[in-house]
Amino acid sequence: MNKLFKWTPIALAVWCSVTGVANAVVFDGQTIHYQYFFHESDTMYSHASNGDHVIGSGIEIANVVDGYGTLDISDDGFVVNFDRGTSFNPAAFNGFVISISPSSPIDFTSFSLESNTGVAGTPVLNFDANHLSVNWQGLGFHAGSLHFITTFLPHDLATADSATTPVPEPDSYAMFMAGLGLMGFMARRRKNGGL
Repeated sequence: MNKLFKWTPIALAVWCSVTGVANAVVFDGQTIHYQYFFHESDTMYSHASNGDHVIGSGIEIANVVDGYGTLDISDDGFVVNFDRGTSFNPAAFNGFVISISPSSPIDFTSFSLESNTGVAGTPVLNFDANHLSVNWQGLGFHAGSLHFITTFLPHDLATADSATTPVPEPDSYAMFMAGLGLMGFMARRRKNGGL
């Protein structure tokens, strides 16, 4: 019986790793649309790497704005790096929007700034299911970086009632039950003089 208790944490760890909900690789392989806006949130600013970008390894946005900064997108977030500084002009909106296609398999559920060593102050962040917006109007910036994180739900779950909790797939329950059955079989065999 003592060995049964030794194997229980391992079985639970394996089950959790198989059935857990992963929130990584939201961007990998996706095509995003990057757009910089200045003066208003609908006034495109042309001195940036505006357009569609396929997310892979390396830096996707080589010019955040006016030759300042790069943007590297991966997994479930992105990093903006500045190698020098100045300040963003005050305006109703001075920042960028990252968009994913409405046909994307995911919907954003949160957007936050995890760390900031590049901007004096905190940019205003907004999001909806398909857009992430960073407005740093009027803030100074210097050599450093900002690390942004997102969370998401698969599109079919996000469009369902948000008050419902996702239910694990039937094969997850089947694997869990098979593992419990195997542990019970081993315990019974050991009790009856086997192994």
